[in-house]
Amino acid sequence: DLYDRAVAVVLRDKKCSTSYVQRRLQVGYNKAASLVERMEKEGVVGPANHAGKRQILVGGGGDRGAFDLAD
Repeated sequence: DLYDRAVAVVLRDKKCSTSYVQRRLQVGYNKAASLVERMEKEGVVGPANHAGKRQILVGGGGDRGAFDLAD
């Protein structure tokens, strides 16, 4: 689903901000914000810094933990 795609993009590119997710997935700002908030709640990314960027908290290699990122 869309959330899995958002997580995959963040892990692959090692970048996360609402505007980045919005551009990469071609969704509206509110949808991107809710996806990023869910990622924070689930421990994928940390809180936003002063510039809106977020630290990636899970690995992006072959080990994706509990996330099912199937195509």
